Amino acid sequence: MQESETDHGRVLKVGLIEDDPIIRMFLIELINRRPEHFDCIGAWESAEAAVKPCLSHNPDVMLVDLELPGASGIEWISEVSPHLVNTAFLVITVHDDPDRVFSALKAGATGYLLKTTHSSDIADGIIEAANGGAPLSKNIARLVVKSFNEPAKVIEKKIHGLTPRESQVLHLLAEGLVPKEVSGQLGISYETVREHLKSIYRKLHVKSRTEAVIKYLRH
Repeated sequence: MQESETDHGRVLKVGLIEDDPIIRMFLIELINRRPEHFDCIGAWESAEAAVKPCLSHNPDVMLVDLELPGASGIEWISEVSPHLVNTAFLVITVHDDPDRVFSALKAGATGYLLKTTHSSDIADGIIEAANGGAPLSKNIARLVVKSFNEPAKVIEKKIHGLTPRESQVLHLLAEGLVPKEVSGQLGISYETVREHLKSIYRKLHVKSRTEAVIKYLRH
């Protein structure tokens, strides 16, 4: 996972909900270390405390823990996402069990990263989410694939309307690779992979990598 810059070089408004004060401070510092990319609009320890300011500030990306006092992160995303249509909701959690993963994605999360994720990858994930991607920790991406009870090696499929290269990109994503790994596997630039992804999203009428993979596996 790697996103070097935001679209048009704009500074992203980022907020976060995390009840653990140590992790909350870590995420605040991570955001503040990149003032050319991020502006931290607020950090809250409960879902309830975040509702009003988020609706006022309309953040580009919200980092959301799942286990919170009061309403859970999943409940919060489900509640506010219809009112924040331009906000990407990026889950940051210790939980990797299928029920939580798919409940979060169904609620409106556009990405799912584990707290063991390296800080630079979290920062890149924020940018990726803001740019229309769906950052997933590698084992979460593989979990999505396995949920369809497919064999470990997904048989490459042809989807009407996709170019051969777009089909290759989508096939590798379905095997659990992230865009940077797809770039290396196919010998093309990361930016080219991103352009292929945008085209795939448009042709399949989806908004995220996860949705594209699900559609591919169901085809």
